[in-house]
Amino acid sequence: MSGIFLWVFLQEIIILDIMGEYIIEIIITVILFLIASYLIFYKAWLNALGNEVAKLSTVEELTNLKESVKKEFNESLEAYKARLSNELSLKIEPLKAELEKNNITYQIQFGFLHQERAKVILELYHKLIELHSAMVDWTAFLQPVVEDAEKEDTARIERVNKAIYEFQNFYVYHKLFFQKSFCDFIDSFSKEYWDKGWEFGYSQGRIKSGEITKEYYKEYTEKMSKISHEIKDNFPAKIADIEDKFRKLLKVEDEE
Repeated sequence: MSGIFLWVFLQEIIILDIMGEYIIEIIITVILFLIASYLIFYKAWLNALGNEVAKLSTVEELTNLKESVKKEFNESLEAYKARLSNELSLKIEPLKAELEKNNITYQIQFGFLHQERAKVILELYHKLIELHSAMVDWTAFLQPVVEDAEKEDTARIERVNKAIYEFQNFYVYHKLFFQKSFCDFIDSFSKEYWDKGWEFGYSQGRIKSGEITKEYYKEYTEKMSKISHEIKDNFPAKIADIEDKFRKLLKVEDEE
């Protein structure tokens, strides 16, 4: 499936490049055609005018020629503009048709990419919330005991390990759907969960071993309490930032 996502992403880039090339091709074609057509028309008109002037000998004839040339030039120019417009249409229409065809293809590809991105965002958000919930539950300062404290604590640890693995594994295979700056933020935030989890687990293990002094017991207990508060009180703000980013990507607007 990740191969399909990569193909779609690369297709989007290729289509954008093709559209840009066609736009440049249209501009260059029109400019060259206008320059060439104008030079041919103007040169031919000047040659004809020079031949007529060479035949004249009086001021009156020159004056009459001036008015005649002025009228003839305007008529010729209008006819030339009409002919040029038709010729330009013949040259531009095929390019416009090709550009429109590629634009439709791009819209289809972009629509597919947006749908797939929406699926990825919803799944990634679900896994993020599960990870946070599991970490809060595991690192809570007071743990209620339902039946067996040791089994319940083991279950919390297993839940955290599973949540971390599933979040990171899913995210790594779908990073292409997000901008690099956003990926850097996710990477950093994910590492914080991992680091806090490792520190908490190590301190908890040392305390459970019963092989530490009172000073170390106090140190590890305070460290675990600090981690618990950080995850519970500080991490939700970062999750809110991620939610805002997801809303923008999904084009979710506030209702007024």
